[in-house]
Amino acid sequence: MSSSKGILRGVILFLAIFFFRISAGYAQFNTLVWSDEFDYTGLPAATKWTCEVGGGGWGNNELQYYTLNDSHNARVEDGVLIIEALKESMGGRDYTSARLISDSKGDWLYGRFEIRARVPGGKGTWPAIWMLPSDWIYGNWPASGEIDIMEHVGYDPSKIYGTAHTKAYNGSIGTQKGSSVTGPDWETAFHVYAIEWTAEKIDFIVDDTKYYTFNNQGTWETWPFDKRFHFVLNVAVGGNWGGVQGVDQTIFPKRMEIDYIRVYQSSDMKITGPAYLETNQSATFQATSFSGASYDWQVPADALITSGAGTPEIKVTWGDSEGDVSCKVTLGSSVFSAVYPVKKAIIPTENTFWFGNLTDGITSDITEITSDGSTYEFSESSESLKVIYHIVNPSTWPKFEFTLPRPVNLKDYPYCSINLKTSNLSHSVSLRFDFADVNGVETNATPVFRPTITADGRYHNYQNNYTGRWLSSSPVAGQKVDSMRIIKLTTYLNSGAFGTANKTDSIWIESIRFMKSPLTGTEPETLPDPGIRIFPNPASKLLTISSTYPIKEITMFDIHGKQVKTLTAINSQAPDVNVSDLPAGVYLLRTANVAGVISTARFVKK
Repeated sequence: MSSSKGILRGVILFLAIFFFRISAGYAQFNTLVWSDEFDYTGLPAATKWTCEVGGGGWGNNELQYYTLNDSHNARVEDGVLIIEALKESMGGRDYTSARLISDSKGDWLYGRFEIRARVPGGKGTWPAIWMLPSDWIYGNWPASGEIDIMEHVGYDPSKIYGTAHTKAYNGSIGTQKGSSVTGPDWETAFHVYAIEWTAEKIDFIVDDTKYYTFNNQGTWETWPFDKRFHFVLNVAVGGNWGGVQGVDQTIFPKRMEIDYIRVYQSSDMKITGPAYLETNQSATFQATSFSGASYDWQVPADALITSGAGTPEIKVTWGDSEGDVSCKVTLGSSVFSAVYPVKKAIIPTENTFWFGNLTDGITSDITEITSDGSTYEFSESSESLKVIYHIVNPSTWPKFEFTLPRPVNLKDYPYCSINLKTSNLSHSVSLRFDFADVNGVETNATPVFRPTITADGRYHNYQNNYTGRWLSSSPVAGQKVDSMRIIKLTTYLNSGAFGTANKTDSIWIESIRFMKSPLTGTEPETLPDPGIRIFPNPASKLLTISSTYPIKEITMFDIHGKQVKTLTAINSQAPDVNVSDLPAGVYLLRTANVAGVISTARFVKK
């Protein structure tokens, strides 16, 4: 490239960025974070592109062989990237071409992705500018998604296509979602092909005209586009689509020319990473990536950055304390910063962990999820959580979720016991319990926790053993649930194949607990006599304990199993205990009397 062309390109790039920033259409993506202007000569830049190699049809019965670092098929000259398909034999194929990817060299979540290109024509050509997932979180194609920014088939010269593929919508079953633009000169003139990708939608754009929008429908099967993707650039020959009308062997060589590729993202700094960590656990944190920026990371004093300092991604070995991960990014004269709090999961200290507070009168930690007019009504008292339901259509899987304020480490507490009652007057009570970790992975692998309900209006205990069974079957079969960070219970009540339409009924959940060892014998059908009486309950200041024998010692635990108060040398059958210093919540009280009997009871602190 001549120096005058370089200066001109710099001016054009400056103006492009300037007008981009003030454009109402995509002002949210206001920072150029990655680009290849192809202002060099030779092979594509190895810092940005990798050649994928081979034949085999590439899943589409294509006829070409993709070569490795061969300038005949991929090169930069006169300020453009050329990907050229040739009529020559290699690897058992009659054509050669190139396929470039930016995987691990350019990977992004959300932004504006813009390519100025001229595509080849002629029957049998199939050029594409597209994106694939970098991590394949949801499984192999099409489950983890594909975004086709531009596709063109030579036998249909007037059309440019943009398409999204997912598990629910993909070309293999004919349900792919997309549209096309009609024009006269795709093969003779340069055009700007772009997408604008947010958490809500993907807009497909040609020359700043939006022609299609693919919306987030809220499930991974329809929207796997919440993970990183990278570019794929290639010119295929023939194949299931490109070769529908055959291949004209006389037209080769045929080339796709790309003038530039640019990625814009918001200048709003963000840090992503695990929200909860344990002592000595390794973790990765990522900041918004800006091309040419410097990164200054800070972690708590007892944490250690093991790699990546000065880059957009660091690896950290966590310490003993909670704290913030922060990053300051300097890009020219601009400085961006962000702070990301990291907490530690609760580690139970007793043999039993009581999952959540079901009796504090607060139901804001419970969320109902329905789509068919079904309703749940929640109320809490000192006895239990009461749920009144009206289910319209069980096949929509209505449910409600109970979320802890912080996750709990249940790795050593695999035995779950839920105490509940119902009269089941409607004959519609069926229950299923799924526990989820902080990543949303649920214990939905067979066999699920689906108790057989005794309907006599009395409390019964239902148990499940998660030993070796912290597993999920959806969205990825065999995926492990992180038992060290359990944060949510999902309850399906009168849902699915076991449900009955248009029914109303109620249940009471007295307790949910996880234990190191299972309960033995048969649980009483009514709540057991604690051996002591406490009043008032709930209490705000003083709690009186009544016992048959004098009490020697009192110990109190919060709902997470943490010891919060101990009183010794009491020697009274009705001691008063000051609880005004305790925060509001549910507590377990344990007494030891002079006869050596241990008794427990729960109380609510107002």
